[in-house]
Amino acid sequence: MSIHLVMKIRRLLLILQSSILLLAIGSCAGSGKLTSMNFAGIYKSNLQLKGFDYAIFNLNDSVSNLYFRFPVEKLKYMQRPGKGPLANFRLDYQVFDGFEKGMLVDSGHRLGADSLLFSGLIEDSISLKALSGKNYQVLIKFTDINSQLSSERLDYLQKANMENKNDFLLTDIDNKPLLRNYINRIEQVRIRARFPQDSVLVIKRYAFPEKMAASIPYAFIATDESSDAVRLDSTSIRFIGNLSLPFNLKAEGVYLSSQKEPGVRIYRFYDGFPEIGSVDKMRESIRYISTENELIELSQMTSKAAVDKFWIGLTGNSERALSQIKRYYSRVEDANEFFSNTTEGWKSDRGMIYIVFGPPAVVYRNAAVEEWTYGEPGNPMSVKFYFQLNKNAIGVSDYSLIRTSEYRRPWFLAVSNWRR
Repeated sequence: MSIHLVMKIRRLLLILQSSILLLAIGSCAGSGKLTSMNFAGIYKSNLQLKGFDYAIFNLNDSVSNLYFRFPVEKLKYMQRPGKGPLANFRLDYQVFDGFEKGMLVDSGHRLGADSLLFSGLIEDSISLKALSGKNYQVLIKFTDINSQLSSERLDYLQKANMENKNDFLLTDIDNKPLLRNYINRIEQVRIRARFPQDSVLVIKRYAFPEKMAASIPYAFIATDESSDAVRLDSTSIRFIGNLSLPFNLKAEGVYLSSQKEPGVRIYRFYDGFPEIGSVDKMRESIRYISTENELIELSQMTSKAAVDKFWIGLTGNSERALSQIKRYYSRVEDANEFFSNTTEGWKSDRGMIYIVFGPPAVVYRNAAVEEWTYGEPGNPMSVKFYFQLNKNAIGVSDYSLIRTSEYRRPWFLAVSNWRR
């Protein structure tokens, strides 16, 4: 074999090896696209439009509907010469084939405008291509084009099994999507189902009476909380085909159609939720920055007296107290918006960290863990919190903090910043 032929073969092998390496890198980049996204913007309420609501409902084996709503008065209107004001908005969506592959299976956008001819709500729906037999991640972004503010959400779309959470849609009595999974005491609602139901669907009510609020991040707690889940009673919902008759749920609790993999999930928190609603809730939610002695003393006072004493005593004057009260309780309400599941959002592990530390700078998520970073990525002084996705005692998945003693110092520093 001539030396020229040998060199030619070697060059071909090098080219082939380089191509294989590039394909491997490209494959890794493609599979990690979703997991490499920073979702911190989802939890920064000051940068988001307020009032955006949505829900995803499985219509059939190949299509799911994304319903969305937004109040027009929240949009920014720009004056046009001789034509009047105009607002422009855009809704973008991306459907990913789970986190593991991270492959984009559907995407698109919807453009819209409003010229103040109508008042009230922008309401619409978009069809998402999503085949049954798989679960998906859906990234949704609603943008006010004139102000450049947006609301971004990442949601889990279930289609791997039948009778899952996306096969049921909570509506008002007129069969209009409610676009939330909690209701108030006097509210009349219906349930729309993907599949025709039996004449009666039984939903069970649960509560977690012992879970007052999340434990501090360096306190190790038992992972088995089955003793906390208390079955209270049941409610029968009557159906005609795919639609239930109107009903209401007066008692607080978590209403589920099944304990293994709940399809129907309805939450009845306190009246006024997700806002603070009362001084009772104000007193209860200051526990994260209170000492044990303070909590004992405050529990023996009326709620209003306790809240006044705590904040004025902490800040030294009523003016600074008002500033801190606004800052603290706005985070409590944000936590209710972002993290509510089987408990009020402020009581959850993510709610606790969010209230004390504020919105994280970086948020990464995969199929099992959500990672929060406070500080610059790669900086050894930054603090990272890891939340693991687990099923609780009543079959609902939620994130719980992976606790470690390393959080003791940053926790004390963050609490001290509130108390100085």
